[in-house]
Amino acid sequence: MTLKELKKKVLTLIEESKSGVLSETDDPDIKAKLPFVINEILFELARYKKIPAYKEEEVTKNQIYDLSKLNNFYQLKNIKNIQYEDINELNIQFMEAGKALITYYKYPTIIDETTSDDFKLELSLDALEIAPLGIAADLLKADVSNQYGQIYSNRYRELIQTLDSRYATGSVEITGGINI
Repeated sequence: MTLKELKKKVLTLIEESKSGVLSETDDPDIKAKLPFVINEILFELARYKKIPAYKEEEVTKNQIYDLSKLNNFYQLKNIKNIQYEDINELNIQFMEAGKALITYYKYPTIIDETTSDDFKLELSLDALEIAPLGIAADLLKADVSNQYGQIYSNRYRELIQTLDSRYATGSVEITGGINI
């Protein structure tokens, strides 16, 4: 999904689309807030439905590696091929030299007023499909007269609980049969 498609869904949901251009609005307040609210909701969803990332790194023995230098680093999943020890949540020490495959979770790319509408969003489709509800809830939270903000917020919170954080399910293959 692109940023333009997400904007279109949000503005259609809150009935603020500019006639003829569904991904734009005439409301200057909504127009100013939209990129920042989108960014906030995408970051929140990335903590529920994590964005996997990988990096191969040539390392030396006893090298201390700063995980925060990884692209939008959020959380370490694992490191393969090389033994390492945790120093703290952002630093590890490699116990041997070689090529490390670092698997981690990352935050999404920051969305702001300069981000192109063609930008491809990094979250999985299931997370992106509920994002418009969270964005609409934030945009309308100050409008207490019709309570749409609260309605969208309640539905968004419901759907967040249904997100499956797995990207793949494990499987086991047994060959040669089993003796019981």
